[in-house]
Amino acid sequence: MLGFWGAALFGSIFFLLRVILFIAGAGGDSGGEDGGDAGVAEAGNGAFRLLSLNSLTGFTAMFGWGGLAAREQFGLGLPLSLLVGAGAGFAAMLSTALIFHAAMKLRSDGARFSMQDAVGCEAEVYLRIPAQGKGRVSFVVNGVKRQADAVSDTADLIPSFEKTLITRVIDSHTVAVIRFER
Repeated sequence: MLGFWGAALFGSIFFLLRVILFIAGAGGDSGGEDGGDAGVAEAGNGAFRLLSLNSLTGFTAMFGWGGLAAREQFGLGLPLSLLVGAGAGFAAMLSTALIFHAAMKLRSDGARFSMQDAVGCEAEVYLRIPAQGKGRVSFVVNGVKRQADAVSDTADLIPSFEKTLITRVIDSHTVAVIRFER
């Protein structure tokens, strides 16, 4: 009985924390469905993951509560209580996986962004770009306005509000630009 209580309380508390972090958007930076679990598919593709941290936590909680209810409320023996707990846990694991799968499909195209998508886009200088340094540009990709650090691809000073063209990606936060000639 103590094992059922431990699984129920641990699983419930951990599951609640995971859901709160997921809703708050603090589930991790990897873009994975489980907020950073290793080997998790990209969140934007809505991949169905039965074995994830969220679903395993749901399994633990419901295994505990289901087994505890079978043992205490219905007076079943330990083998049947374990079976009921496992069934409840599997049902919770499956439903949790389905819920997170559906939630990940709600992400818009604007949420799926690679800096490579910006190459070839027109950008406006937000903070002037010195000849040998970084400035900042704003641009639109997939209907979403974005900003990035920028360097001049021609080593020229580019003043604020100048129209530019993004020529290449330097790193995940920086692009190279040239003056936009119309």
